[in-house]
Amino acid sequence: MYKANKRGHCIREISVISGEALPLDVLFSKVYAPDIDIVEFRRHKRKSFSLSKAHLHLKDNLPQTLVIYVPGWWNTPTDESSKTLVKALLNKNPLVLVLDTRLIFCKGYVASTTGVNGLAHRLYKFIKNMNNDGLPLSSVHLIGFSLGAHVVAITGKLVQKHLHRKLEKITALDPARPCFSRQSQYRLEKSDAKFVLVIHTNPGVLGLEQPLGHVDVYANGVLTKQPECQDRGISLQCDHAQAWRLFSASVINDHVLVGRRCKTWEELNSGQCSGNETVVGYSCDPRTQGLFLYKSPVEKKEPELRVFNPLDLLTWWFQ
Repeated sequence: MYKANKRGHCIREISVISGEALPLDVLFSKVYAPDIDIVEFRRHKRKSFSLSKAHLHLKDNLPQTLVIYVPGWWNTPTDESSKTLVKALLNKNPLVLVLDTRLIFCKGYVASTTGVNGLAHRLYKFIKNMNNDGLPLSSVHLIGFSLGAHVVAITGKLVQKHLHRKLEKITALDPARPCFSRQSQYRLEKSDAKFVLVIHTNPGVLGLEQPLGHVDVYANGVLTKQPECQDRGISLQCDHAQAWRLFSASVINDHVLVGRRCKTWEELNSGQCSGNETVVGYSCDPRTQGLFLYKSPVEKKEPELRVFNPLDLLTWWFQ
């Protein structure tokens, strides 16, 4: 079996088949995945279909834009992350599809990573079927969080390999780092779609730190604890989740997620970027490219009102 070490690499413990150790590349290259459901969300209803047959239910009413969200490890179509993102996206889209990844991602982390490639092949076949039914690839927007970001990345690679065209847009929300820090063949790259937007909120820990897209947004810098998670003793999951929180908010309000362009990685690392401010969330202009630093707004605390207490000596003498 395999486990993720502290540096985000997968290391081999004990994995023997017919007396030989199983290389990681073999695990990542698995193309089988069980047939899972895809959940269709509209403003006033929700339906679930088998992913292998979902195109049959959608082909007579093709959406102008097909938005598909792939959740991360141990996320579901009805948990907080999916609900928040779907609710926001339905303000701009009549239809949002969410993959029900529980059969693959609701297990040990390394076991879940071995299902990423197979899940991507399932998603690719669905998109191919939709394309055959008349949906242009230029209308497809894939969104993935954590492990889901690599699923949409591989899907983009498969579309290019077999359909010889690119998906319109991929949004990667803090792409998972453990087991993917050196697996470039099976992880996100900016060539996976015409426009790839990446939001980093836990870089170097649960999320990959290196630039991966046309636009890479670093929330509050590199290797920084997110201000919204400061009250958490161990904030890793909270920091990681800020990616979908920020992106969801940017769907509702363009100006929630505005980043300042960083001319170099050194500028970004110092937290002192000198470029122009740019909208880098849901409505980011696809012509935009580069590194961007987003800083959470500083909350203004109301001044504490002092109440006269005659029994408190500090009340009498404090200056």
